[in-house]
Amino acid sequence: MSGGNALAQVPNPVLNTVHPPGGQAGTSATVVLDGTGLDGLREVHTTVPQLTAKRLDANRFRLDIPAGTPAGVYDIRAVGTHGMSSPRTFVVGNRAEALEADPNESFDTAQDVPLDVTVSGRVEKPGDIDHFKFKAKAGQRVVLDCSAERIDSKLRAVLEVHDASGKRLAANRGYAGIDPIIDFLVPADGAYFVKVFDLGYLGSPSHFYRLDIDTKPRVEFAVPCVVTRGKPTKVKLYGRNLTPREPAKGLSLDWVEVEITPPEAGRHDHLPLRLRPAQMTLDGFAYHFPGSHAPLLMGVTDVPVVSAVEDNRDSEHAHELTAPCEVCGQLTEGDERHWYAVRARRGEVLWLEALGTRIGSPVDLDVVVLDPTGKTELLKFTGTLDNVGGVRFPTAHPDPAGRWVAPADGRYLIQVRNLTGGLNRDPRRLYRLSVRREDPDFHLVVVPRQADQPAGLNLMPGGREVLDVLAVRHRGLSGPIRVRAENLPPGIECLDAWIGPGQDRGVVVVTADRECPGFVGGLNLVGVFSEGGTTITRPAKGGAMIWRGLPIPAGRLTQEIPLATASEAKLLLTASPAEAAIDQESVLDVAIDLEQRFAGATGPIHLTGIGLPKVAGHSTATIPAGSTRGWISFAFPTSLPPGPYTFAVQAETTIPVPGAKGAKPTQVAVTVVSNPITVTVRPARIVLEIDPRTPTKIARGKIIQLRFTAERKQGFIGKVHTELVAPGGVVGLRGRGVTLVGQSDSGTLQVIATEDAPLGRHLFLRLDAVGTVEDQPVYRGSRFVELEITE
Repeated sequence: MSGGNALAQVPNPVLNTVHPPGGQAGTSATVVLDGTGLDGLREVHTTVPQLTAKRLDANRFRLDIPAGTPAGVYDIRAVGTHGMSSPRTFVVGNRAEALEADPNESFDTAQDVPLDVTVSGRVEKPGDIDHFKFKAKAGQRVVLDCSAERIDSKLRAVLEVHDASGKRLAANRGYAGIDPIIDFLVPADGAYFVKVFDLGYLGSPSHFYRLDIDTKPRVEFAVPCVVTRGKPTKVKLYGRNLTPREPAKGLSLDWVEVEITPPEAGRHDHLPLRLRPAQMTLDGFAYHFPGSHAPLLMGVTDVPVVSAVEDNRDSEHAHELTAPCEVCGQLTEGDERHWYAVRARRGEVLWLEALGTRIGSPVDLDVVVLDPTGKTELLKFTGTLDNVGGVRFPTAHPDPAGRWVAPADGRYLIQVRNLTGGLNRDPRRLYRLSVRREDPDFHLVVVPRQADQPAGLNLMPGGREVLDVLAVRHRGLSGPIRVRAENLPPGIECLDAWIGPGQDRGVVVVTADRECPGFVGGLNLVGVFSEGGTTITRPAKGGAMIWRGLPIPAGRLTQEIPLATASEAKLLLTASPAEAAIDQESVLDVAIDLEQRFAGATGPIHLTGIGLPKVAGHSTATIPAGSTRGWISFAFPTSLPPGPYTFAVQAETTIPVPGAKGAKPTQVAVTVVSNPITVTVRPARIVLEIDPRTPTKIARGKIIQLRFTAERKQGFIGKVHTELVAPGGVVGLRGRGVTLVGQSDSGTLQVIATEDAPLGRHLFLRLDAVGTVEDQPVYRGSRFVELEITE
């Protein structure tokens, strides 16, 4: 059995910055990496296809970007002694590249740059304002686009354009999310200035950006924004500088029509796009329009796609839909409402889901189902406000979705509107409306389990690491999801894990042999749901925290689940469950054995369960200092649905680390994780209840009466034998067992404390009930007993 990973003893590699944060395809870029825990930095790992890297000195690398690399956003990580770092974004562009050059803090010292260039820069100190100067001709459409949040930067960028006299002509604080874009129609031949600064006038090396000053094609969105898988579809692309134009046309968006054929089912290519945690539920692909600066995210679905008609602005002209389908529409006007109609039979279930925020649209959608008159609201859908991923990976979003049951045969109306439309027109206000029957599905994302900090997955030979698996269930899927690993490298093991029925998270444990060869790459995990002849298989996506300590949690999807090996593990944690199957309303005992691979003794070992369902009993236990064996027990209530569950045990302790010559060893805190524990929970047959008046203290040499009831369930009518038990045996207490027969469902256990009973609370003491069938023990029920032994 392999050991756990000493998390605190080995630094967690965190990559804070890569500068410049991008380069042009077909060229070389010299980058500087900076972060923490990057000791022994030797290479970089990236999702850019065929990129090669050469180390120049301690933290500088030359990256050779192959010609023809698709433009887009990729992951880059540092690799060193302690494994692979957390990710940073590296952008591959198709424009000329330039680096910001100081001094450029004023109009007089503004840096000269050409058109059609991407400038990589940093607002390095508070109050810093970067100035650039370009020349343009009257009538040119120049797009100024500052990427900051979109490339993992802390910069809250502000853009301004000034003429040669210093007069401000345009400004923007946020267009692509919080990143600013200025669409600038040049009024006259001459020189113009661009200012880049932070909204709060903050600054640091982590306030980096990429500034495009561009006259070439830039695609912004598509209508429809979703297509049916494998079906060639004509799509209108909207953007800037897509077609030749006349100056009199103004700054309305250009459009071109193209035919797009989405990939067939089964293809799961890396998307060179930065996707937020809430977008983990999107199925899509990257479309590259020739000459455009970046790829476009196109949604893909397995149902027919229809475009919203132009005259469905009131209930009398509702657009008739046939489930299943998806609709793509535009709420261009601020107060625009779109109406749809569906026919349903009494009791028929429809699942409605709207996508707005998750497809990058500046909307807050409202979806309601109404009666045939359009006057009575039957159901109003709400956003997905549950944040499954916490601060590391915030998944909540305002897009409404839900389940609706038709009350009677008939025609029903659906209204879609934008709650934040305002008075302005905005063609970017796209939405997708999915109308489907109870067709179950799910999405998985895997996030390294670190305490609220960015991280990779670094596995010690002879050790383990644990990953959180987040599950978003769709359209009524409630059964268990099996998570399995595929194509593991030599020496790496990852046992199948189960996310139990109705649960939205679980854990996967990855183990490395002590002789495991070094590895840097990715981990392939797949989720499988199988029930009633239906099998759904989906690859798990990667996720990561981007920065810690921000007012708004920052995370994003990654293009792979990282996996690297580091130094050898110091501790071995083995968890041995007493049973592989357990009834509801019973307790599972887990024996713990901690093997150490160093001289000296550990401190107290604090045990907790990780990956347990929310309603399970989250017990804790402590093994005294100097001891390496113990127990921990977990209760499984009737509220936990029957089925398979996987969890693990985590141990926190201290180990001695040799100090300087002659100095005493230093105690260093470490955390280790056990092998995975998979248990199948069965329906309860016996439910115990202890009389709440039972004393919670007993003096040495005294007797108490423990009254209880035992309810038989699920058709069980056999004998029930009860006794007082504890993992490892009951110490200092005696209690004669009671057997309930026939219709008897209550009893009293006489508990005696011996004269030498150890003082204090008896850990994991419980009343155990065993149900027999033909005198064979078959069913079990348990209830913890809170009892303290006193003088």
